[in-house]
Amino acid sequence: YRLLEVDNRCVVSCLLQMRGLITSDDVVHSWAIPSASVKADGVPGRTNQVSLCFLYPGVFYGQCSELCGVNHSFMPVCVEAVSVKVFGEWIMSNHNSNTNASGSSKNLNRSYLMLIGDAVYWVFYSTYQGISFAVGLYFKWWFYVLKVGIYVPLSCTLKAVFNLGQWTFNVSVSLAKWFMWFLSDPVDASLSAVVWLGNKFFSVIYFSVTSPLTAFVWLSKKAWSFTCFIGNLPFIVFDAWMDTMSTFSGNESKRWVVTQIARNSEVFYKVMMDYYSKK
Repeated sequence: YRLLEVDNRCVVSCLLQMRGLITSDDVVHSWAIPSASVKADGVPGRTNQVSLCFLYPGVFYGQCSELCGVNHSFMPVCVEAVSVKVFGEWIMSNHNSNTNASGSSKNLNRSYLMLIGDAVYWVFYSTYQGISFAVGLYFKWWFYVLKVGIYVPLSCTLKAVFNLGQWTFNVSVSLAKWFMWFLSDPVDASLSAVVWLGNKFFSVIYFSVTSPLTAFVWLSKKAWSFTCFIGNLPFIVFDAWMDTMSTFSGNESKRWVVTQIARNSEVFYKVMMDYYSKK
């Protein structure tokens, strides 16, 4: 591609946790790959680091994202993500070419130890991430089970029982007061009860006669709301359950990525160990 291709691509392994060290020799630059969500500043005299993990092989292009001078638009970035096997072969071929060109490998032991340290670190790091993810997924599963299966039904039941008990208590107190009144003055209590019931009945009749459309709409809304609530109750529970299942389906891909990273780390470690053990 125009102004994006480079002479020497930065080769990395896909599905392998890597660390990139970035610095600059002249002015402040910014090493950015938008498609990989990577952006790190290169500052003279300082070394910046960025974590790299490409999920699939391919060529990723970017550009300098910090205004650095007249040639700012001519500073492309190109990273090629390959499989862990090809990446190991690429490292070994470059090491052999550099060794043959120089005639000796003075820093072989130091590079060997650094490579072993990085490989062991990323193996343990990937294993730790996988275990942490599995433990978090386990507790998240129980959280949704307890919430949807126990907490929500139990809280709704307790709330309904409390409201029913409160209504029953208020009605019982009112009936007890009326009964005590009836024992002391039965005629007055009976007339008061008849008047109260008549007022309630008359209010309903008056509202229905004077505003039949409003009464019909109100009654229809109440009946429809109750019917919808009863009809949607199974779907509400089912949707909540499906939401939890969709979360697990999304986490399955994450768990697969973590597993592949740990596996590729072990493969890369073995390839490098076999290579340097023959030196």
